[in-house]
Amino acid sequence: MKTLLVKDYRILMTNKKSLLYILGLGIFMVVAFKEIEVFVTYVMLISLMLSAGTVNYDDLDGGMAFLMTLPATRRIYAVEKYLLTFVNALFCGGVVFILFLISKEFVNWGLNVGEMCSAILGSIGGMGVTASVLLPMYLKFNAEKRRTAIMIFVGVVAVIFFVLRTIAEIATKGEGLAWIGDFISRLNTLNPVVLVAGACVGLVICIALSMLISIRIMQKKEF
Repeated sequence: MKTLLVKDYRILMTNKKSLLYILGLGIFMVVAFKEIEVFVTYVMLISLMLSAGTVNYDDLDGGMAFLMTLPATRRIYAVEKYLLTFVNALFCGGVVFILFLISKEFVNWGLNVGEMCSAILGSIGGMGVTASVLLPMYLKFNAEKRRTAIMIFVGVVAVIFFVLRTIAEIATKGEGLAWIGDFISRLNTLNPVVLVAGACVGLVICIALSMLISIRIMQKKEF
């Protein structure tokens, strides 16, 4: 596991110029929109794509077949990708939080420390759910099919978001679907600790199921 992590971080460090360009673009977004929440989401998304993208490098020139000759089983390889994603998410979240603490004396972000922590943890949770879908795709398909699968995934997420937003607006205006408005109102009355605990349990279940699927994919894959 340690060897695979070192290998992946060496891969990521070979793209230092790209990482600096991506970071610069993110900082420009923060300056332009004056919303650090946008930067949090942006950093987490880039972190996820870079973590999952290490699978592409492993596939190059028969690299996967070589890795499987090392003291690393297919199960360990699949689990390592989740660990890499999780570590990167925590690291990026910590960096953003430190930047927030440094800059909040000079910029009014409209958030206190507690709200910023909530935004970061929420982004990490969203990243975990997204990773539970993307990582099996990366392990299942080759590079060309991955691009197609990701575009389909993004399209499906966009449609779902639009539908849910439309339903919420209709329910809020009282134009039918009143039960949805009642359900949202009841959620707002629940103890925040209960909501957070429920979200954490759901996230763990999603990641656990995704990891089992990824392990199964790796065990059946031929190199």
